[in-house]
Amino acid sequence: MEKIFKKKYALILFVMLLCPFLLKAGLTVEQVVNKLDANFEGIKTYQANFEQEVKSEQFGRSLTKGSGEVFYSKPGKMVWRYNQPEEHWYITNGQILWDYLPSMKQVMELKLDEALSGKLPKSFLFGMAKVSEQFNVAFAPNTESAKDGNYYLILTPKKEEERLVLGTLELTVDAKTFLVKEARLKDSLGNENLLKFSEIKVNPKIDEKMFTFKVPPGVEKISQ
Repeated sequence: MEKIFKKKYALILFVMLLCPFLLKAGLTVEQVVNKLDANFEGIKTYQANFEQEVKSEQFGRSLTKGSGEVFYSKPGKMVWRYNQPEEHWYITNGQILWDYLPSMKQVMELKLDEALSGKLPKSFLFGMAKVSEQFNVAFAPNTESAKDGNYYLILTPKKEEERLVLGTLELTVDAKTFLVKEARLKDSLGNENLLKFSEIKVNPKIDEKMFTFKVPPGVEKISQ
């Protein structure tokens, strides 16, 4: 169960960090990558609504669906607040990760290094990684132009160990707003983690207090 949790958090973390990037029509793949790196460097805070669906290739069906809000503050601070199918919080201040499930009146507390699988997700969390150094990027086959109003990109980690953790990432980019609308992660077994983003705000004002979790009365804290 712990390994599954680590992988899930690494995936959603990695996806979120790439999704606010802006693109420009008519660019080559190399130009798009340079734009991704430049935009990520300029992002200090981020906020958006999200919808998530995890599908299993083995079982041929959807495993989970959820929705909520995500907040990010560089370096290393993040909140994922699920409203559906039930209230569920993932909070990190850059050192500690809290997994809070109000219905169970429990919060799991882990060191961030132990919660993340691989160095790549943490590098993006702290704003130290570059897409051009970590990924091979290409347009999806036959999608170089935005004939249907979208651009499609495929990102594959260059290092084998990171490919085992993250798999490949497919981004759907709106050709009018140049914002990422969807991000789909596919692991080595063919399983998919789909995230759709809306109401995106880049560099909004965010209360830094939200990134440190205070255990409510009556809630059990489980440390690992």
